[in-house]
Amino acid sequence: MGNIKYGLNSNVSTLKTVLLKDPKAAFKSQKTIDLQWQNLNFIEKPDYKKSIIQYGKFVDILNDNHVEVLFIPEDEKTSLDSIYTHDPMFMTPNGAVIGNMGKKQRKPETIMMKSYLDEMGIPIFGEIDNGGTLEGGDAIWINDKTVAVGLTYRTNNEGINQLRKILSTISVELICVDLPHWNGPVDVLHLMSLISPLKEDLFLIYEKLLPVGFLEFLNKIAIKTISIADEDYDTLGCNVLPLSTTKCLITNGNDRTTKIIEDNGIEVIEFQASEICYKGSGGPTCLTRPLYRD
Repeated sequence: MGNIKYGLNSNVSTLKTVLLKDPKAAFKSQKTIDLQWQNLNFIEKPDYKKSIIQYGKFVDILNDNHVEVLFIPEDEKTSLDSIYTHDPMFMTPNGAVIGNMGKKQRKPETIMMKSYLDEMGIPIFGEIDNGGTLEGGDAIWINDKTVAVGLTYRTNNEGINQLRKILSTISVELICVDLPHWNGPVDVLHLMSLISPLKEDLFLIYEKLLPVGFLEFLNKIAIKTISIADEDYDTLGCNVLPLSTTKCLITNGNDRTTKIIEDNGIEVIEFQASEICYKGSGGPTCLTRPLYRD
C-alpha cells in the first residue's frame, strides 16, 4: 500500500486515521463469545448482535468527523480482546513500536498487528521483546517531547526501558508512572484507565489512583487536571477519546463527567457501548489505535 499517512506525537491533535477491529472479526460469533469471555476476565458476556449494532454507530461517529477508518481482518489466533486495537502497539512520528502483551492470551495480537502494518506499508520503528512487556494502554504522549508510561501488571520495567531507548533516538523523554496494585494482576489497570489528555494543557484524570509525584509533574509543566466523578470510574468515565482539542468521545452513562468536560469548553459525543466497551473493560480509546493525528 504505502500511501497511508502515519505518525503522531500527541494524544489530542486532530484525529485523521485510526485502526480498528470490528466485532465480526474480533468476536466472530456468539459461540466464540460464550467460549472465551470468562477466561478473558470480561465483566459480563457480550451480546454479539448488539455489539455489531453499537460498533456500527461508533464507526459512524468517526466517519461523521472525517476520520479515515482502517480495519484489521479476522484471524484464527487472537481472542475477543483483539477488538481493543490500542494495546498491541504504540505510535510515534517515525512509525509503530510493536509491544509485547502482558496478558498472555493477548500475545498473538502483536504478531497480527505487525503483519498488518507491514502489509499497509507503515514502518516498524521498534519492538519490545524478550522479557519486556508493554501494552499501548499504558503509554501516553504528554507533549511532543515527553511520553508517560505506566509501570503495571501489563507493562514491566524491562519493557519501559526498551521503549525509553527507542524513544531516545528521536529525543523523546520517557516518564515512568508507578501505578498501584488496585484489584491485582487479573484486573485491567492501564495508565489510560486513569488519565485522558483533552487538550495540550488540560488532562482528565482519576485523581485518587494517580501517584503524587506524577500529579506534581503535571502541575510543574502547567497542565491543568480535572478529575472525573467518582461514580463514573467503573463505567469508564476516564477513558475518553479526543477527536481534536475541541471534541471528544465518551461512553454513555457518565453524565457528571460529561458535564465536567463540557464546562471546560469541549464538546462531548456519547455513544452506547455496553457490549463493546463496558463488558470488556475497554473504552473508546481502547477501541482505536490512532495512526495519524494532524
